[in-house]
Amino acid sequence: MMSLTRNNYVTGIIIKKIKYRDYHEILHVLTEHGCIESFFYENVYKNKKKLKVNIPYKVLINYFPTGGMNKIIALEIENMYNTIIYDVMKNAYATNIIEYIAYSNDTYLNIYKLLGKCLDYMNRNISERLVTIYCLINLLKVHGFNFKYQKTDLEYVAYSFRYSIFVDKNHLDQGCYTINNSLVKLVYYFSIKPINFLETLDISDRELVSLFEFCNLLFKEYVGIETKSYPKIIELEKLLNSI
Repeated sequence: MMSLTRNNYVTGIIIKKIKYRDYHEILHVLTEHGCIESFFYENVYKNKKKLKVNIPYKVLINYFPTGGMNKIIALEIENMYNTIIYDVMKNAYATNIIEYIAYSNDTYLNIYKLLGKCLDYMNRNISERLVTIYCLINLLKVHGFNFKYQKTDLEYVAYSFRYSIFVDKNHLDQGCYTINNSLVKLVYYFSIKPINFLETLDISDRELVSLFEFCNLLFKEYVGIETKSYPKIIELEKLLNSI
């Protein structure tokens, strides 16, 4: 029989929460170990002393492991990411990142580190568009996707979904997504540079939205994932005349 004093601690980022019956919650947490774990948060709506949490809070959880779902004994909030929580656009883009992570069934320590860095940068008022694109490109790498570039002396003008490669004007086909040469270079740098590279960039919102659309298309075509947040973000961007 398991000892009732056997408690465990883990740090993680809440990526989903589900209200269970009247008073409880089930929290899905991307942990520091790189896996998504579920925790039962008992009586959180009934006990006023218990901390209320939201997505994407970073939390330290003291839990009791059971044969089923881990049961939360106590919880501490390490970062609320207030800027993200209260900014509609930042929250929408953060949700897009988290949706892609939530669909992953694999364990990757790098994903936890990547999400933490991206949320930190977004919360520091680095462009949510820039941060999201950087994150999605690196998530694609985690899924085994590699960007390919046609050998050419000309500028790149599109990405061929038919041949899975960036192409020049002489190699266009019906399955191409138009993307200019400077953005193609940016994709390459995003895939190899550390995140502080974003601090040096000054790119128009219109170009960033185009690149964001491209990343979501890549996830749809090559990973088979579509998110609910993507069309909502596009509608928001239309309202802001970014498209």
